[in-house]
Parts: sequence; C-alpha cells; structure tokens
Amino acid sequence: MTLVTEQQIYLFFLLLVRATAMFASAPVFSDRAIPNMYKIGLGGLLAIIIFPIADAKNFDLNFNHISAVMLVFQEILTGVTIGFTISLLFAGVSFAGEYVGLDMGFTMAQVFDPTLNQTVSVIARLKNVAAILFFLILDGHHFLIQAVVYSYEVLPIGGWKISTLGMEKLMMLTAQVFVIGIKVAAPVIVALFLTSVAMGIIARAVPQMNIFFVGFPIRIAAGLSFMAFGFPVFVYVFRVLLTQFQEDIIFLLKAF
Repeated sequence: MTLVTEQQIYLFFLLLVRATAMFASAPVFSDRAIPNMYKIGLGGLLAIIIFPIADAKNFDLNFNHISAVMLVFQEILTGVTIGFTISLLFAGVSFAGEYVGLDMGFTMAQVFDPTLNQTVSVIARLKNVAAILFFLILDGHHFLIQAVVYSYEVLPIGGWKISTLGMEKLMMLTAQVFVIGIKVAAPVIVALFLTSVAMGIIARAVPQMNIFFVGFPIRIAAGLSFMAFGFPVFVYVFRVLLTQFQEDIIFLLKAF
C-alpha cells in the first residue's frame, strides 16, 4: 500500500518552490549572510506546515512535462511577487539614505550592504539596518509567512496569470520607491537646506570666513543631529508604509 502518492510528492515540491522563492527574494531572508541551504530549509519547513491544507484542497495537477515546467514557473512568480513587493520598501529607505548621505558630503564613504548586494553610503546602510530592526519588531517576517499561506486561498497552484491590473499596481509600487525615499529623508533634507541658507547668510555677513572649510563639518553635524532627533518620525513613517505595503501584497495576490 502506497502511503504517499506521486501527486502528493509533486504538490509538496510546488509548495517548496513558492515558499523558497519568497524567502530568496524578501528582505532579511535574502541576505547573503544566510546560506542558501537555510533558505531552502525554511521553505521546506513552511511547505510541510502548509501541505495538509493544500492537500485537502485537491488541486488538479497535470504531470506532463510542459505543464509541470509552467506550474513551477508560476509558483516562482507567486513567491517572488510577495518578496519583491516588500523589498521595494527597503529600496526606498536605501534611496533616502543615499540622498541624505550625498547631501551631507558622505559621497566617498561607501560600505557593502548585503541586503541590497551592492555598495551604498554609510547613511544608507545605517537606515537599512534600522529598517530591518523595525521590520522584525513590527512582525514583518511573520506577515510574509502569513502571505504565503494566504496566497493559496486567492491564488491556488497554477493560478498565477499575467494581469493588467496586477502589472499596473506593481509598476506603481516600483515608482513609489522615490516617493518613499523623499518621505523618509524629508526631515533631514529640510534641516540641511536651512543649514545651507544659514551658512549663505553668514558668508555674506562675514566675508573673511572660509565658509567651505567651516561648512563641511557643520553640514555633517547638522545632518547627524537631525537624523537622531527625527528618528521617531522615521519609525512612524516606516510603520505606516509597512502597513500599506502589506495591503498592497494582498491586493496583488488577488489581482494575479
């Protein structure tokens, strides 16, 4: 007597593909510091948890080669939709850090950011670390797991299809990266602008002062000070944006 059927094995593999695709594309989980085997292991653990629910739905799975490849591809796209969408929030935070770092004069101070797999300014890295911290505090990682489980309610296996509504929403969210960056960086941008105005007035009032020599450390001090004082604003904005992106992920799953 066969305890596990061929269809159940295939079903578990498809569950593994969707979960692993999410972990491989989502922030925090996609970090290079986390070995790929751990990501696959997390995907396998989530697939084991979801399997009884998915098996009870009696999904109609075809076993010919072409449809099997298409199903795997669709599951990858579903998982990446969840992970990629939430990563846009972190891209916006990184953009804010890059802009502020450039405005403060930290253009040459670059460090490697493993969450984005590229070199960024020290301010961008600082904001990314803070974003990861608050993402975990606000249970963002729990939401990602819940989103994968919920996706089988609105987007069953093989249900992902190219949707005009979904693609328009995804393009809109991608464009929102720059808006997010401005929202996160706004307090420091305003502070640095006022600092520049003040230094311009001082330069006109005291022509003997070497404003370029004095202005550089003043801009750095002003930028860091307002970043520290404006940290509660950053927390509030990030919380609101995270809630918004969670709703957008649910919308995308329903749209596709």
